[in-house]
Amino acid sequence: MRRMMLTALAVGLVGVLPGCGLVDPGPSGPTEPPSGAPVPTASPGDTTSPGEAVAVDREWHDALMHLEVRPVEVDGDLAVLRYDFTATPVDPERPLLSSTILLAFGGLGNSVTDGRGVRLFDTTAGVVHPVALTPDGSPATAIEPLDDEVDDDAAVRGAATAVFAAPENESVDVLFPGFGTVHVPVVPAGEGFDDAVDQVGGAGEAWTTKLRAYAHAYDAESTTSAEDGDVTVTLSSDVLFASDDHTLSPAARRVVDRAAASVTEQADDGDVHVVGHTDDVDTDAYNQNLSERRARSVAERLGAQLSGDYAVTEEGRGESEPVVDGMSPEARAANRRVEIHFQGRLVVESDTASDVPTTDAPTAKNAPVTFATNSGEYTVEVRSVERRPGALVGTLAAERVEGESVDPAWFLPANVHVVGDRMFGALAEAAGPHNLSLLGAQERVLPFDYVVEERTGGFLLRRLLGDEDITPLDLGELALVTVVWPDTGQDTVTVDGPDRFRITDVPVTDPPAGD
Repeated sequence: MRRMMLTALAVGLVGVLPGCGLVDPGPSGPTEPPSGAPVPTASPGDTTSPGEAVAVDREWHDALMHLEVRPVEVDGDLAVLRYDFTATPVDPERPLLSSTILLAFGGLGNSVTDGRGVRLFDTTAGVVHPVALTPDGSPATAIEPLDDEVDDDAAVRGAATAVFAAPENESVDVLFPGFGTVHVPVVPAGEGFDDAVDQVGGAGEAWTTKLRAYAHAYDAESTTSAEDGDVTVTLSSDVLFASDDHTLSPAARRVVDRAAASVTEQADDGDVHVVGHTDDVDTDAYNQNLSERRARSVAERLGAQLSGDYAVTEEGRGESEPVVDGMSPEARAANRRVEIHFQGRLVVESDTASDVPTTDAPTAKNAPVTFATNSGEYTVEVRSVERRPGALVGTLAAERVEGESVDPAWFLPANVHVVGDRMFGALAEAAGPHNLSLLGAQERVLPFDYVVEERTGGFLLRRLLGDEDITPLDLGELALVTVVWPDTGQDTVTVDGPDRFRITDVPVTDPPAGD
C-alpha cells in the first residue's frame, strides 16, 4: 500500500507532460523535516547561492512536504532540474492518499492537456518552459524512491529529474502544482548532466511558450491582451454598433476614445491596425463587407483622436477568424468584435480612486475570509504576493472548515463563465482560478496564460500560469493556490475571487535578493 503511494507521489510531482523537475539525490539523500514542532515555512521566493539546493517546507493537504530544489543546469539548448522530496503524514491516524497526491501534484494530467504539470517560468523573458519530450514522445521525466520499504506512518522520500528547454537568464521559477513556486539559480551543467538526460529517456523536442497578459474592463466594453510585444485591444461590436450597422453611436464613440487613450499610453510606435470581425450569421460576402465597414468606422474615429504620429490602417476579415467555437448566442457575440493592434505593453492604471465594482462576497483587509458554498464553508487567505520582473506571484491558502459533501467548484463558481474569451479546457474552466483577479482602476487584471495547442479550425487552447485544477477539499484539509499575474505597479493589491471573496490591502513584497 505504501509503496503504491510512493509511486503515485513520484508521478504526481514530476507530472505527465510539459512541466517538471530534475534529480540528484546526492550521497546522503534529502534532508528530512524536523520532527515535533510544526515545519517552518519558507518564502515562496527563497533562494540560495548557485550550486546549493533551495530547501522549502510547507504543509500540504495531509502532509508536511519538504523539497530540496537544485539549480537548473544548462548545456546548450537543454536544461535539467533536480529536486528531492519528503512527504510526512501530519497525522499518523490519517494516512496520505495517493489520489490526493496525484491530483495536487499533477500525476493524473499534464500541463498540455489539463494544466497540472510542473513548469519553469521566467517573467523577465516572458516565457514558460514545459517539460521536454523524449524522442518517442513521452515526457522527459524520471523519478526514483530513496527507500526500499516504508512503514505506513513513515516519511516517503524520492528524487525527481526532468529536462526542459534552456532558460536564457540567471534564475528561473519552478511552479509545483498545489505546492507553490521555488526560485532557483540557472548554472552551467556539471558532471552527470548527460546521464540525467539519458535517465529520462533522452531529449527530443524541448520548447518555450510566450506568456500573455490579459485585462478585462469593468464595463465589459473592452479587453486588452499583450503577448510578445503585440498588444490587442478588443472592442465588442455589440457595444459599438446596432445590428447589421456600421455607424458609431455617441456612446460607441466614447468607447473608441478610451481605446485611443490606451493606445497613447501603451504603444511603442505609431503603427496601429484595426481589424473588423463578424459572427457566422449571413453569407461570407455580406459578413466580409460588414466587417470592412465597421473597421473603417473605428479607424476613422481612432485616427481623429490620435496625434499625427500614428498611422492607422484597417481591414475586415468577416467570419474567418472566430475566437470562440460554436454557434451559441454567447459564442457568436464573442466573435463579433473589432480589434486594435499595435506594438507595446500592457499598462494598468492603478489609481485607487477608481470605479472598482462593489461585491456582496465576504471581504477582509489583508486577513483570512470565510465564505459559504452550497456544500460547506471555506477559509481563504493570501499568504504572499511577490514581485518578479513584470509579474506578481500570488500564493493563497484555503481550508475547508465546515460541511459534509464535496463541492468540485468551491473555489470560484464564476469559472463556468470565464472572464474574457480565453479558450481554456472545460475541466479547468469549471474548477480553476482563471477569474482570480487583481483590481486596477478600470479593469480586472487576470493571471498570465499561454498557448499549448492549436486545435482544428485555428482555435488556440490556452493554459493558466498557475494551479488550474483546484482539488475538492475534505474537512480540515489545506490547499495552496498559486497564480502569476502581470505586475499592476501597486504597492498593495486587492485580490478578488468573483462571487466568493475579496481581500484588500495585500502588501506586495520585493523579489529575492540578487534577482
